[in-house]
Amino acid sequence: RDRSVAISPNWSPNGKKLIYSIYTRRVGSAQQNLTMFMHDLTTGKRQILSNRNGLNSGGSFSPDGQYIYLTISKGGAPDIYKITLSGEQVSQLTKGPAGAMNVEAAVSPDGSKNAFSSDHGRNPMVYVMNSDGSNIKRLTFQGKYNSTPTWSPDGKKIAFAGQVENYFDIFVMDSDGSNITRVTSATKANGRRASNEDPSFSPDGRFVVYTSNRTGHNQIFMSSIDGTQERRVTNDSYNYFKPKWSNNLE
Repeated sequence: RDRSVAISPNWSPNGKKLIYSIYTRRVGSAQQNLTMFMHDLTTGKRQILSNRNGLNSGGSFSPDGQYIYLTISKGGAPDIYKITLSGEQVSQLTKGPAGAMNVEAAVSPDGSKNAFSSDHGRNPMVYVMNSDGSNIKRLTFQGKYNSTPTWSPDGKKIAFAGQVENYFDIFVMDSDGSNITRVTSATKANGRRASNEDPSFSPDGRFVVYTSNRTGHNQIFMSSIDGTQERRVTNDSYNYFKPKWSNNLE
């Protein structure tokens, strides 16, 4: 209820907090800023986590719930940073190269690694690095655009959205980039391929939830990770974006 566009939500490990970003106006400026907030579902209180100039979005909690990894642009190219729950900067994990975008940080369940999207190899692809920013490795090489990586609860797999021709599908791969499986292959009523994006694993790792525009609106669907079982979750005329499955089973 922020009278603004609210995007990119994500859960804390205990399911009691949500982080998300909204467009706000900086004091003394007419410029809109994408600011990250944290909302406590127990108390109803919220706080600003990061309001640096530019983008503050795409956050992911560390497994202990003490830190958040997010994209901050500071008015320049987006990079991934680590901050405390009070918003203090701990470290900058990615540094370009010049002009490159490093976004959509996703922390592994054991906290040792971060998957993210980057175009520093020209086309946006999925990369992984150690939690301190070292040992950056490219995982995907296929297609035009791979984005929104997310880890399975056991840390053995990563799901992502991959562009094929002019549409996106959901893929699942081993955490080292091998054994890529295509999960979705839906079509619209007119026979054209639908786009399926923004995957998120179920707590038991058996399913992924995502959005699909196959009905003419962005609706939420879920599938088994091998793509053999699929069902529609929402059934209305609204549009849904970036669903996130909470980590706990309650």
